[in-house]
Amino acid sequence: MSATAWIVIVVDDLNDYLVSVQASALRTAALASGQADPFANIMHDRCNYVRNRISKLISISLTPYAVPPELKTTACWLIIESMQTRIPQLKLSDDQKSLIARAYKDLDIAATKDLPISMPTDPETPAVQSGNGLTQVSKPTRKTSRTKLDGL
Repeated sequence: MSATAWIVIVVDDLNDYLVSVQASALRTAALASGQADPFANIMHDRCNYVRNRISKLISISLTPYAVPPELKTTACWLIIESMQTRIPQLKLSDDQKSLIARAYKDLDIAATKDLPISMPTDPETPAVQSGNGLTQVSKPTRKTSRTKLDGL
């Protein structure tokens, strides 16, 4: 796949998946005195979760919290799930629960042939090794042998 700019989820992205009343309630209800809108912290946590899940399979973007466009919907549903748990009386619909379950399944297949992921335009590069890149490994002296262990 070609390189594509990854995206950082913004609060307006949630409006694509929720009615405005629900989106507003998730951001403003049950806040502690002085507590700010929880979206930013929850988005950071959930997008880092998405990035960590795929980081062993592909290089991730240097842009903090950026996710591949193919996983935008997945990230949004994981954010919604986490925001909703703050307000237990605000129940998710069965359809919403199904979409959240689908988001976890999509993470299981992300960066495979079933759900290819675009490489970021600003990929993280692995740390550069100095020298020739080779590490000499010494073979330890064995303290036992197969013969000594025979019959155990």
